[in-house]
Amino acid sequence: MKITVIGAGAIGTMLGAILSESGNEISLLTKSKKDEEKIVLENFKGKTLEKKVKYIDNLEESDWFILAVKSYDVEKLIEPLKENVGKILCCQNGIRTYNLLKSKLENERLYYMVTGIGTSKIETGKARFEGSGFTFLGDFSNKNGKNIRYLSKVMNQSGIDCEVVDNIFGYLWLKAIINSSINPVAAYNRVENGQLNKPGLKTQVKAICDESTFIAQEIGIKLPRDPWKETKNIIRKTSNNKCSMLQDLENGKRTEIDAINGEIMRIAKANNIECKMNTYYLDKIKAITS
Repeated sequence: MKITVIGAGAIGTMLGAILSESGNEISLLTKSKKDEEKIVLENFKGKTLEKKVKYIDNLEESDWFILAVKSYDVEKLIEPLKENVGKILCCQNGIRTYNLLKSKLENERLYYMVTGIGTSKIETGKARFEGSGFTFLGDFSNKNGKNIRYLSKVMNQSGIDCEVVDNIFGYLWLKAIINSSINPVAAYNRVENGQLNKPGLKTQVKAICDESTFIAQEIGIKLPRDPWKETKNIIRKTSNNKCSMLQDLENGKRTEIDAINGEIMRIAKANNIECKMNTYYLDKIKAITS
């Protein structure tokens, strides 16, 4: 199977390296040029994966396009994706990307991956696996046909334990709630996930989680799992990981605070629901990145 991974950050590098394990042809679309056409994932199940890949700067026809860029970079990729016919797997944090792509591209091509796996980028094409977590796949139409089931089979064979689910939008909301709880608190306090178990920080994480969960339930979202239980599981399983928002802060990059907490805040305001904690951390992160 020919797979183009768009974005050579932590998640894109991890998926490219792992999917190479089962013999797939991987191309990596990135702005940064590489002298060696290889991809490296450290610490994956106790070993380092080093695989040959093709680095490209323009989209080529593929069976699958894995959209692994930041949420704020997705819009500029819509037109290039329209010119190709391959299936699209989205991996973005937050809810905004789902709604944007659903309105702009053929829904029959669109699939989502929701994961709690922890990874960190070392450099372009090189990342470190930091901890396991759930991975769910589903399509935008909730038909979950042979395409997504085959991709799930390939991922499981490659070493990613994943499951095809109905109501992927509910799982996307579940992950959005988890991200809204972990990311801003860990990023603002500049701590690894495991440090969020400290009493003062844990109280903050739970307060955001409770608020985001309430907002989701008030607008009728059917959540497949208990968000607070899953948040605690992610913190435990990725205790040594720095969340993506903290990695962005440390690397001087734009964060996804607006796509995560900002989007939940906008949804709350549109539905006249109080949203103090998400707004509080949205302002705190923006204050240190402006």
